[in-house]
Amino acid sequence: MDMKRIISITLSLLLSASLWAASKRQTVIFDVDLHCQACITKIEKNIAFERGVKDLVCNLDEKTVAVTYDPAKTDIKRLQAAFAKINKPAKVHGETQESDQAEQPEQQEHLDAQTGASLQRE
Repeated sequence: MDMKRIISITLSLLLSASLWAASKRQTVIFDVDLHCQACITKIEKNIAFERGVKDLVCNLDEKTVAVTYDPAKTDIKRLQAAFAKINKPAKVHGETQESDQAEQPEQQEHLDAQTGASLQRE
């Protein structure tokens, strides 16, 4: 084999391996109470070095942190625990709105059941 062909094959293999590794990554966006650049620095110095974290992007205006991670090494609950360790609780972006809406009908049914029970006693 000539040298050009060996280099070409090697580069192809490296590119394939890097694309395969990148395809296994997932990104989650957290809502985090960010006040200033010091908050961002604290997150970058701690969360970026958590096991499995591949990339981290903080947005002060939107108060969000996008974390790209390897799901074979960590998960959302572990990432949230890491945020909690540095006193920056993190909720999955948009999750609170959906869960609040889902709980409201259940709470209303519970209240109706209590009201109904009290009416039956009278």
